[in-house]
Amino acid sequence: MSLTRLLAALPEPLFSAYSIERVLGVGAYAVVYQIRDKLTAEAFALKVVEKEPMRVRLMLPQLEREAALLEDFADAPHVVQLLECVKTNTHVFLRFNLCQENLEDLSAERGPMPEKEAFRWMRQACIGVQALHGSGVIHRDLKPSNLLVDSDGSLRICDFGWACTESEALTGQCGTPDYAPPETSKEYGGGAHTTKVDIYGLGSSLQHLLLGRVPKGRNDIPKGLSVGAMDILSEMMDPDAKARPSIDDILSRPQLSQNLSQHFWEQWRMFFDPVFGQPQKRYVQDGAVEVSCGLGGIY
Repeated sequence: MSLTRLLAALPEPLFSAYSIERVLGVGAYAVVYQIRDKLTAEAFALKVVEKEPMRVRLMLPQLEREAALLEDFADAPHVVQLLECVKTNTHVFLRFNLCQENLEDLSAERGPMPEKEAFRWMRQACIGVQALHGSGVIHRDLKPSNLLVDSDGSLRICDFGWACTESEALTGQCGTPDYAPPETSKEYGGGAHTTKVDIYGLGSSLQHLLLGRVPKGRNDIPKGLSVGAMDILSEMMDPDAKARPSIDDILSRPQLSQNLSQHFWEQWRMFFDPVFGQPQKRYVQDGAVEVSCGLGGIY
């Protein structure tokens, strides 16, 4: 059940340009629709948040923060690209390019991922988080369902509803319990949230990909992992936030580091069978993130 009620139709100025096709997802605070441009027939994702329920719960500043952060990071690598923000008296509408699926869906389809595949996805997520942390921003709700796969096969971090800046020194409960660190739980009486909240979320997301399902706590470790993978998971999901590595530390690990020539080989290999040279229906699992221009985002 969402605090945002389903729409019968879009309000102006959106109604003149787009038609609603279907509901893509319903969250606690928002509803995401697939809409289509009436002129070009291009499909998009539209996140809709109703203002009044947010106002009653003193959450309007959080909604304003989400829109502002999405605008600030529109060109960041591996972060969804906000195309349009429309505010009416009753709603906020955020329009994005349409994604194919998220890593939670992909994990459900494929089951437990091999380490190399899981680390390729994790590398992209870490590069996106690195851009956020470089500006002092904490996502605070990293999980596989918030890691989208765009039409290029590139990962995009979405849903900044819980995001904040480290300087705000926020405390208390946030995020999704299955992927959240101890310092964000109701029972925790610790200090302000830091970027280490996201390190734990990335770790539990990696844990999910390796398990092929929602993890049952930090000790729910997949069987047959390499020593290196075990060490990374253990460090990223350390109960002590100060003991967790930084995002730069994680990206320096051999499992997540990758030079440019390796990147292009991985891109080619994911498209073509190495024996027969025939195109395969596979995802490109690492976009050209080390090229300064980057890739266009898709929600």
